[in-house]
Amino acid sequence: MDEYVKVTFPTRRQVRVDGKPAGFTNKIFQVETGTHVFDLGPKQNYKPEQQERTVQGTLPEEPMIIPFQRVDGP
Repeated sequence: MDEYVKVTFPTRRQVRVDGKPAGFTNKIFQVETGTHVFDLGPKQNYKPEQQERTVQGTLPEEPMIIPFQRVDGP
């Protein structure tokens, strides 16, 4: 079954789900029901490095929100 997520970040970034490109930040996209690992790929200027979430029971108008924060530094 398809589920809906929205990964948030201050700027547009590609989102990886289980290591594969799946969508972009700040846009709703679909994933399969289950547990997945979300990250924003290279240029590690965000935290946490990744998030493992179990996604189920979502709707297009009520996606799971997965926030990442910008980190400044080297």
